[in-house]
Amino acid sequence: MMISDLPCDLESEILARVPTKSLAELKITCKRWYALFRDPNFVKKKNLRKAARELMILSNSGVYSIRDNLHGIHNIVDPSIDFTGKLSSRKDSKDLKISRIFHCDGLILCSTKGNTRLVVWNPSTGQTRSIKPRTCYQINDTFVLGYVNSESSGHSYKILRSHSYQNDQKVWITEFDIYEFSSDSWKVLDITCEWGLFCDGMSLKGSTYWVAGAKETGFFMLCFDFTTETFGNFPLPFQSDNPEDTAALSVVKEEKLSVLHQDILAFSNVMTIWLSNKIDEAKDLSWSEFILVVDFDTFNLPSVVNVRSFLLDEENKVAVCCDVDMEDGYNTRIYIVGKDMYKQVYKDTTRGSPFNWPHLLSYVPSLVYIQENTLERQKKRKAKKARTGGEICKKI
Repeated sequence: MMISDLPCDLESEILARVPTKSLAELKITCKRWYALFRDPNFVKKKNLRKAARELMILSNSGVYSIRDNLHGIHNIVDPSIDFTGKLSSRKDSKDLKISRIFHCDGLILCSTKGNTRLVVWNPSTGQTRSIKPRTCYQINDTFVLGYVNSESSGHSYKILRSHSYQNDQKVWITEFDIYEFSSDSWKVLDITCEWGLFCDGMSLKGSTYWVAGAKETGFFMLCFDFTTETFGNFPLPFQSDNPEDTAALSVVKEEKLSVLHQDILAFSNVMTIWLSNKIDEAKDLSWSEFILVVDFDTFNLPSVVNVRSFLLDEENKVAVCCDVDMEDGYNTRIYIVGKDMYKQVYKDTTRGSPFNWPHLLSYVPSLVYIQENTLERQKKRKAKKARTGGEICKKI
């Protein structure tokens, strides 16, 4: 019996157990599988199976995959991290100088240096889509990716763009636009804000979270809901009104948020990480009793540590942190820390820049299909008609 002879339900169940990257290679095997791997129900079934997470880092304008042996931190084996080379799924990756990456649902949103291009990319399938601006992108634009959940058609993806500028009265103004993949269009949101952002955004269950702050309120957790296209806020487990403080967010097992805080202005080398509850569809957010406190002075480090991105291991109470060595050419470094342990597992030999900080993230490979824009679909139809017409002429 061949797999094609199996009932459709059984065939789907078997294929859902195959590693995501292998499925991406199998999609060209036959038309039936090509259609199946783009079916929202199959993608949802596949994503429900807990695949192994992968690590990725943005460093010196390049995006790299990481092979890790971090399980060694509690064994005899020393932990280590190896860069496996630039991610090669992007055909023109060598020509792109990427300044920011943002992860959501297995997709990576890439902003190039100077915000000249905006690209959505699925590293598992190699599919990409360039997003055209409403008018033009500005150098200080920031972008995040989110989705609206639909039971019938899966996730409907959107991009939020924020643009800040000074008006004639020298007052800083922030405007927001939102892009919908399904309609291939931008629209302006009627939102005003009186706060600033103090960390990169983090996506969880389709919404995006930041640590934000205002003079009147100090720091707080800011959330953008892509379903209602509105902002909301939640309290943080710490209080601060110092704009020089360092804050960072991370997602734990696609269920919780963790927040990191350092009082850098006071030259403190103490890093504190808190963990949230499981965030459900109601977007309730509170903070658990879990706290990881690391005093880097304990390890006699030569400079103040300034963590901008991290991954938390809740069970083992350690964190994988990423920053630059400000005393040594702003080189990217990655290290594992706990209450009583510090282990540097990687340091770049290429000189970095104080304006280009690395960003470490983890993601679960996904088969999510990136909807093509209208112009791309039209070009493909014309190309297909031209090929078909040419073949008919040859036969005649």
